[in-house]
Amino acid sequence: MLKSIVLFALSNVVVLFLFSAGLARHPGELREAFQRPALYGRSLAVILVVVPILAFAVVYLFRLPPVAAGAILLTAICPGAPLQVNQAKALGASVKTSLNLILLLAIGSIVTVPLWIEVVDRSMGLQLQAGPELVFRLLLVKILPPLAVGMAVHHFFPEAAKVLAVWANRVFIVLLLGVAVLVIFLAGPRLLKLGLGPVLALVVLVVAATFLGHWAGAPRAEDRRAVALAAGFAHPVLTMTIISQSYPRFQALEVAAVVGAIILIRILALTPYKLWSKRQGRTERTGRVPPGSVPT
Repeated sequence: MLKSIVLFALSNVVVLFLFSAGLARHPGELREAFQRPALYGRSLAVILVVVPILAFAVVYLFRLPPVAAGAILLTAICPGAPLQVNQAKALGASVKTSLNLILLLAIGSIVTVPLWIEVVDRSMGLQLQAGPELVFRLLLVKILPPLAVGMAVHHFFPEAAKVLAVWANRVFIVLLLGVAVLVIFLAGPRLLKLGLGPVLALVVLVVAATFLGHWAGAPRAEDRRAVALAAGFAHPVLTMTIISQSYPRFQALEVAAVVGAIILIRILALTPYKLWSKRQGRTERTGRVPPGSVPT
């Protein structure tokens, strides 16, 4: 029962946010993914392939125990957290690029997550379970409908969309704060039990992943930031669901605490990149691609 409540709260915060994001966008913006294949191709390759490989290297380098190693690897192979768009706004990143990445990562994860789960199981001796149907149900079904409905309202009823966007965003903030308090409450004690090794390994992984994403998002600074955030974040709902499906005897609180602790560390580990990016933004105002052009 509690497991269902936790997953319901997390997933519906995501649904509400994507509906709110759709209210401010129009369908034509999705075409950019086809107009800039080099950008999105590099980004997907880094996030779906290079970052998981990097996670394996970090896990082996720090000689982590199987449980900690498996949890860190699982978050590395489950990208596409919708809340990265909210972070993108705060960092001055491209919201359009961030939303397009969420959609593309959801599609790509249907293939890559089950494949990486198989690699993790064989290398770590775990018994994780995540078929394409599970990933499809949790990602595309939770992402496409609310985003599409929001875009449709924006297209056909632009004035109503403005009002709805304000109220949807307010409700989203309230729900997000509630979920954040719940996650901190559950994850706080778990953070003390993780140990120094897993924490350092996760920080190294996130810092390296964000700077790889920054490289992949070239040449525009706002795209670099969007891809960096996508590479640094993990999808909490997909991660929790895979653990719950694989180990049904685990208590919901325990699953939420482990995943919550890892997500909190990942968010904190993004701080160096955010500070560096903001400093870069203040000192490097020249060399931007002119507005309206479509770089590769």
